[in-house]
Amino acid sequence: MTDRFLKGSAKLMQKMNTSLILQIIQERGPISRTELAKLTNLSHPAVSALLAPLLEDGIVKEVGTAASTGGRPPRLLQFNAKAGFLIGVDVGGTTMAGAVVDLAGNILHRENRASAMGERSIAILIELIDSLIQLSDMPPAGLRGIGLGIPGVTDSKGQKVSHAPGVGWESLDIGKIITERFGVPFFADNDVNCFARGELWRGALRGVENGAAITIGTGIGVGLVLNGHVYQGSNNAAGEVGYWLLGALGPIEKSTGFGPLESIAAGPGIARQAIQELTGDPEKGPKLRELVAGDLSRITAKEVFEAALLDDAYCQELVKQTTTYLGILVANLASLLDVERVVLGGGLSRAGNQLIVPIREIVEKLSPYAPQIELSELQEDGAILGAVSGVLGLGETSIHFSEVY
Repeated sequence: MTDRFLKGSAKLMQKMNTSLILQIIQERGPISRTELAKLTNLSHPAVSALLAPLLEDGIVKEVGTAASTGGRPPRLLQFNAKAGFLIGVDVGGTTMAGAVVDLAGNILHRENRASAMGERSIAILIELIDSLIQLSDMPPAGLRGIGLGIPGVTDSKGQKVSHAPGVGWESLDIGKIITERFGVPFFADNDVNCFARGELWRGALRGVENGAAITIGTGIGVGLVLNGHVYQGSNNAAGEVGYWLLGALGPIEKSTGFGPLESIAAGPGIARQAIQELTGDPEKGPKLRELVAGDLSRITAKEVFEAALLDDAYCQELVKQTTTYLGILVANLASLLDVERVVLGGGLSRAGNQLIVPIREIVEKLSPYAPQIELSELQEDGAILGAVSGVLGLGETSIHFSEVY
């Protein structure tokens, strides 16, 4: 564990060491002070000094003693997930999904609100946070931080939103608004990056140094984990693979809305193709027509995949086209970044084996070192957990974790 120490100021080193001790207690507790000293290469007095404020604040508690090896039995320490709580919100264009989360990442309460645009959406967000605080079983003073997953671009400090057209936020200092209202640490990031953070903390990317979390829903986005950190890029807009042009998807021109790939392989793009094809040919898609009772406007990607399972030949071809493009996408990512694991989430991932089996087959053929490819178990919870883990700095930098306390 000593390779995780960095040179810096005394204050910085104290924060780093405090966070390292917290992480070890979380992972290995109950644990003694002696074991902590051995694992961190810190002296016993240094460990005791770092533990003192954590014990006083209730973040760490003593839970009995270990067997004595001579002398006084050592007291055991354990992380106290109930010492406070966090609020996480996945801010969507149609729905804001919020939750109360304990310090170990367990979701305790949930509440959703219909979203809106501009100032009204900010008011709804504040109302939702207020309601979640009331839902918590802990006193409001136990609130340790608030995290948001946002469908847009944020600054590197996780405070300002430069562009989020889905909720009408442009050049918005959302961090200032939330911290002035609630007075706790705040963090915001792109919702796909938050999904990656959630998978890194509590999901399929735990322990992964290099990986990717891909959401396939209204659009297609990628959260990249490189060297154990979520990579955001120079403009905090990394992972916008929906703008990739694969094969003969279309002419080389600037996209004004959805990118070429997501226009054909994300949910709305799949539905749009099916509606267009079935409108032009009344013989196509008989099973799909049955599923929507002849009302083509009701077609979504879900019905397309369901009809494919019912042996609708047209839908089987459309699903094959979709999974081929997505397989090429994953293979290209794997070849470029040499990731060890890829997690698929978003609405389309609910197709399960229909989606993941052909993608795996394509990646195995195209990638020199094929990564593991898994479906997300966290799904919608991923962005919420990732948002609050950003407040704590979990799984990445250990600086922010101690700042929360």
